[in-house]
Amino acid sequence: MIGDSNIKNEFGHLYNQYRQRFVIIARRYVRDRMIAEDIVADSFVSFWNNRNSIPSDSNLPAYILTIVKNKCLNWLHAQQIHMRIENNIQTAQSRLVDANIRSLESCDPERLFASEVREIVKEATSRMPELTRIVFEKSRNEGKTYAEIAKECGISTRQVTSEIQKALAILRRALKDYMPAIMLSFYLNNLL
Repeated sequence: MIGDSNIKNEFGHLYNQYRQRFVIIARRYVRDRMIAEDIVADSFVSFWNNRNSIPSDSNLPAYILTIVKNKCLNWLHAQQIHMRIENNIQTAQSRLVDANIRSLESCDPERLFASEVREIVKEATSRMPELTRIVFEKSRNEGKTYAEIAKECGISTRQVTSEIQKALAILRRALKDYMPAIMLSFYLNNLL
């Protein structure tokens, strides 16, 4: 083992003589000057902390350089693990984005709500007052004009207009939760 006084004298000399060389060597592997300097500083600290267990005939610069090498390897292994984790996260995020794109591309708002909307319209229509329902069905289902409906029902065209407005108000209330999707679907269909 090397004596404490020998090490103290030689430590300053080793540090001043080899620190810059060791930083250059470490930087060649870690590609970052600050990290290389930290690794070399940590290596000198490890050398100092283990000074009592170092054999007296040891080549001290080689001993310290071995510590630098091992610390560079540890840092590179940690970087490798970090890169794998980042790559896995990016791959998972990419798969999620791809799935979301496929899901949105295949989403048809009309088809998604069509059966529910039909049921709500059917149920709301059945609860309409009889004249309102008849006028609404003749207008929407049979495609008749207001004048034709007025003649068939024995009412004025103004009353046909009023009954249609009542029917639409009933339907708006019944479909209030679906209106944004219906409007979006209507808007998209008119664009295409």
